[in-house]
Amino acid sequence: MNLTTELGEFNRRMAHALAGTFDPSVKPVQSEEGTLLFRGPIPTSDDPRHIGTHVAVSLENEVKAALDASTPDEREAMIENLVCSLSTQVQAQYHSSKIGPYALDVVGTIRIVQG
Repeated sequence: MNLTTELGEFNRRMAHALAGTFDPSVKPVQSEEGTLLFRGPIPTSDDPRHIGTHVAVSLENEVKAALDASTPDEREAMIENLVCSLSTQVQAQYHSSKIGPYALDVVGTIRIVQG
C-alpha cells in the first residue's frame, strides 16, 4: 500500500477537524485510493513498535463524483457536511484503549452530502 503525507482538500480538512482526537504519535496519511488513514503505534499489539491504522475515513464513489461535478459553493457545502458528520462519528466511536485488530472505518455517503 502506497501512503503519502500529502493530503487532498477533503482529507486535509478532516485531519484538521480531528486534531487532538488522537495521541500525537498517530499521524494522518492518504492512501493512493484517497482514503484518509490515521496511523500510529497500536498499544494492544504484542510488539509495542507495531504501526497500524487506528481510523480509516473514506468517501463512496458516488460522493466523489458529486464533489467533482459540483460548483465551488456546492462543493464547499458538501465538504462542510461531510467533515462535520464524519468527525463527529469518529469522535463518538474512537477510543485509544479500545483499538482492535481492525481500524474503525467511517464512510462518507451520499445521504450525508444531501443533508
